[in-house]
Amino acid sequence: MALFSFKHSVKTFSDKRSAEARAAQHGQTAAHLRYITRPKAARVVFRERLAHPKDAQVAVAAEREAETRKGRVCERFILALPVEATPEQREALVRAFGEALTKGTAGYVAAIHDQHGNDAKNPHAHIAAFDVQVKGGGRGRPRSTIGMARKNAVEETAALWADIHNRMMAGWGYGAESQISHLSYAARGIDRLPQIHEGAASRHMFAKGETPATNADWHHIDGGHTRAESNALIREINTLKQEAEHDETDPTDGLGSGDEGDRSEREYCCGDGRKDGGSHEGDAGRSPPPWAAVVADGSNDEGDGDEGTSASTASPQFLAAPTSAPVPPFAFDHRRLSAWGRVRRVYRELVMLRDTLRARLLGDREAQRSAPPTTAQMGPSARDGGRLRERD
Repeated sequence: MALFSFKHSVKTFSDKRSAEARAAQHGQTAAHLRYITRPKAARVVFRERLAHPKDAQVAVAAEREAETRKGRVCERFILALPVEATPEQREALVRAFGEALTKGTAGYVAAIHDQHGNDAKNPHAHIAAFDVQVKGGGRGRPRSTIGMARKNAVEETAALWADIHNRMMAGWGYGAESQISHLSYAARGIDRLPQIHEGAASRHMFAKGETPATNADWHHIDGGHTRAESNALIREINTLKQEAEHDETDPTDGLGSGDEGDRSEREYCCGDGRKDGGSHEGDAGRSPPPWAAVVADGSNDEGDGDEGTSASTASPQFLAAPTSAPVPPFAFDHRRLSAWGRVRRVYRELVMLRDTLRARLLGDREAQRSAPPTTAQMGPSARDGGRLRERD
């Protein structure tokens, strides 16, 4: 099954950079190229249209030129490759994207990591693209070939990768399970909370019971908690949400089957004691349930300044603020909280939502077990006996 993962970062000498983490320093580009092309990890490396034969020379020249014009050194990308594809097909995907990204003019270095260990389970490619300034810009100014500084460039490039991936995979005979999308859950109408990027090292430490140290630079993403802890909570909430939807819609699961599928005969044990037709998720024309907390939109940046993944992390529909029902007591005002306080508040609300969903599920099941059986649940003998007693 193909996975969509698209990460972009950049180092720049511009004084107008939006984050200090994006500040370029001499020697960074050469170190990055050595890392992504190291033989231990890289199965194959592509080098196209570079001005020098060696990576170190390319890096030095790019940094000097970028420093002179106070601009970007190179565009860095990490792409998840389909695990079901063959090595040759992965190479074709990376080449096609590299040529489309650079428009057949700029140079790039691409390395595919899929040899062994975690890379074999999660094949991916690193791309470092070196922009070329061409004549034709406004008022005689040079124009960027790659154009990653333009507005919405990251989103457009992510869509480009998804389109190339899907067309080529379909051409090779892979089915719908191998298709990917750059759109967010909310844009696709999926009521799930998106997880945040953890990293293989962090996940390995968490599996061994170790707690990685938090980085203050990423508190706007993880709220001061480890990524593994945050994702564990998000997965539990998504699971509880699915169980709640299953209990409400499946009449054959033993919960509510005695009403013959008629919602009007069910009694809901909600937090405010409503019964018989109270507000319930999924009922047309009804307001959301009381546990539909307001969760702020989180950053989808995975550690690259303000240019993270293209997939948005907007709150899913089941967490949207109700229009007619009163605001939950733990809702907050976005305008009165700083970004740091907002993320910490969102994390606490996720915990409250998880606990509320769990309590609601347990309450519904206990109520169903303790409720007297209906006529539909009784056997034929019990129904006949009732009619005989009425005649007597």
